[in-house]
Amino acid sequence: MKEKLTIAHLTVQRELVSGIRNQLRYEVKAARELVDVDWATIAFHTGPLREPFERAIPWPFKPILLRSLYGWFAAMRLSGQYDFVLVRHMTFDPFAFVFAPFVRQRVSVHHAKEIEELVLIARGWRGRVASFVERFAGAFAVRKTVGILGVTGEIARYERDLRAPGKPCASYPNGIDAAVVDLAEDRRGEDSLSAIFICGRFSAWHGLDRLVRAVEQAECISDQLRIHLVGHIPDHQRALVEALDERRSVFVIHGFLEPGKYLDLLAAADIGIGSLALDRQNMRQGSTLKVSELLASGIPVYSGHEDAALPPDFPYYFVQLPVELNAMIAFGRRMKAVSRQQVRDASIPYIEKKAAMRGVVAWLRDQFGAG
Repeated sequence: MKEKLTIAHLTVQRELVSGIRNQLRYEVKAARELVDVDWATIAFHTGPLREPFERAIPWPFKPILLRSLYGWFAAMRLSGQYDFVLVRHMTFDPFAFVFAPFVRQRVSVHHAKEIEELVLIARGWRGRVASFVERFAGAFAVRKTVGILGVTGEIARYERDLRAPGKPCASYPNGIDAAVVDLAEDRRGEDSLSAIFICGRFSAWHGLDRLVRAVEQAECISDQLRIHLVGHIPDHQRALVEALDERRSVFVIHGFLEPGKYLDLLAAADIGIGSLALDRQNMRQGSTLKVSELLASGIPVYSGHEDAALPPDFPYYFVQLPVELNAMIAFGRRMKAVSRQQVRDASIPYIEKKAAMRGVVAWLRDQFGAG
């Protein structure tokens, strides 16, 4: 048996958005703490290079379809150097029919139910065409892997059952480096209740409309309740908030905040709010940085979906659908008795990136007798 297991994790994107870059940054740092494993992280993209693990896609391969072609070239090179190559699934990729069989020990990594997501991302005929191509090319690519990883167990099982029944699968949830997330100050009010809902951009699956409807339909609401909305809110969702009349004051719209003001909101927050409509993507489980960062800050979370990294009975993550305002308020009031440090200490064993990576390493060794 080899002394060390070697793993490469390859991502090929148009450009790295902040969430993906942070995940890979955390992965690189956590890899240094893994025992008896050499784990390399490589990301090819067309945007500015900001981290040592990032590589530029050469200009002839920058068009949308040719990016995946270059990704296959990279995957084949890596497969000759590492025991396993984890490849973030490249969607609507016709080159999969040519190259997928030639990447040895490839594990397919999925962050969404791609066939369904593509229709949501690109409206109209473009989304339908991309989804159609993905239905066939994606299935072929997954069948030619040795195993499947999903950011949630639900996604991993979906990919296996739809595309490659019997293929080994497991979850590789998102995670954070808790050392870079500070414990929030505790300036919670005794009588008030403050909730914070954070999104880069509020999309349909975040479910702001459901929260607005819950406020609208609640029989009675305390004047002390405030729900702070942080991030870009599209006009049609903002209009729902503005139409609340006398209950409009429950919501405070901030947009994007400077770090100091953001930390002030966290200090006053009794709870955070996770996505409330992930079911619109036909999913019950999620794995978001937002939830992990709130918990690492010591702030409990009310959400509409299970979190892949947390046990079902985790006391500081409350799951409920449909959204019910009185239950959310009751959860917030119960959490006032819990310290920030208690929430953080209980959460870290589940939400740190190195815990997720250790799970993947254990799965590879168990399934394939590797390392």
